[in-house]
Amino acid sequence: VVAENYPQWKVDALLWMQTQFDKESGSFPATFMKDLKDWSTTNVSDKKQVKFTMQFVSFMKKEVEDVGEMAMDIKCPFDQLAILKESQAYLTAQLNLKDVGIGSIDDAELAVPDRVSQNVSPGKPYLWIR
Repeated sequence: VVAENYPQWKVDALLWMQTQFDKESGSFPATFMKDLKDWSTTNVSDKKQVKFTMQFVSFMKKEVEDVGEMAMDIKCPFDQLAILKESQAYLTAQLNLKDVGIGSIDDAELAVPDRVSQNVSPGKPYLWIR
């Protein structure tokens, strides 16, 4: 299962991260986590969502440190669905299955449960066995 877009709360967090990132040094300011807490409590209304936002941004900060600022992109730079469909025969053989279905979380016919769709993000497909 692939996702073309992040949920809006993650887009908001990524856009905020982009404003904090210093391209010259390739890093975030020393006060980043404190600034994140201030931004989250100001811009996110639900306390539970503040926690999710803090966790997501903390994870993405590590991703940026590992792969660079492209980790903060809000869209995937390639067509994930097309690549996976082109690789469908290979995936089916490697997983030793009769068939492997490939789809988007936005496909209403798939009826992807929330617990699965929460684990899918652009550039990071999720293996959903049903």
